[in-house]
Amino acid sequence: MRSILLALAVLLLLAEVAAGGLQLHHIHGLAVDPGDARVIYIATHAGLVKGIHDKEWQYVGDDRSDFMGFTVHPTVPGLVVASGHPAESSHSPNPRGVIVSRDGGRTWRPLVLEGVADFHALTLSPVDGDTLYGWNVGRNPGLYRVSLRNGAWKRQEARGLAEIYSLAAHPAERDTVVAGTRSGLLVSRDGGQSWEHLGNTLRGIPVTAVAFHPENPQVLLAYAAHPSLGLVQSRDGGLTWTSLGMFLGREDAVSHIAFPRAPGKLYVATFSSDVYRSTDDGRRWERLIQGGRPVKSP
Repeated sequence: MRSILLALAVLLLLAEVAAGGLQLHHIHGLAVDPGDARVIYIATHAGLVKGIHDKEWQYVGDDRSDFMGFTVHPTVPGLVVASGHPAESSHSPNPRGVIVSRDGGRTWRPLVLEGVADFHALTLSPVDGDTLYGWNVGRNPGLYRVSLRNGAWKRQEARGLAEIYSLAAHPAERDTVVAGTRSGLLVSRDGGQSWEHLGNTLRGIPVTAVAFHPENPQVLLAYAAHPSLGLVQSRDGGLTWTSLGMFLGREDAVSHIAFPRAPGKLYVATFSSDVYRSTDDGRRWERLIQGGRPVKSP
């Protein structure tokens, strides 16, 4: 298990994405525009990229920040949230705290915690479209709860939570959020104050990514770094899991999962900068980006 975690750390530092004539760095976020299912966002080390019709990859705007955390508003088209570090040529505070764009990432404004928080995982509650959960690895690290409306924030006690990879807010319960961690899949039902394991199947296994189905909270996807599991699906809210047959070996793992509002369609990104698409609920996968380069259609 230690070798898997070491390999993931190396891949985070070295992975790159090359899209057309662009040279893009490792993937820190993956999301589908809720207002336009043709548009997929990839947050990278050197700016935000989008693909249209799963191709036509291009930078969004002029900001080349290192977007370490990224999420989209579940219902408001063009409203996206990020965190990370400014580009070398920028005079913005480092880290950037929580920054918000209302034009699909073309322009950004600071919301809160500039120069303080570096969120490596972000998730926004679909229930109210306001409650943002973030895992800060910067000054005063830990789990934060932030209001997208006015920037009010609080560092949560987060009893039992540590070493997280991914966060996902429940689609119907504002105070419920799950976390993929080094020790398994955890859940909080009190807004992040206390945490416990969600079921027993994934206990003790690194869970590197997790996501709820946007319209059915009983359905979740997660990636468990174990040969018998890999990409797994739950249809009972996370109590039991079934492998979908995608295990990426000891040197790679799924880092992000995106559920479009389209029947059967899924996207995943990996630590080695591959992006896959499925149109049949994960039974078969097509690689859109392989080893950092877009795969040309036949």
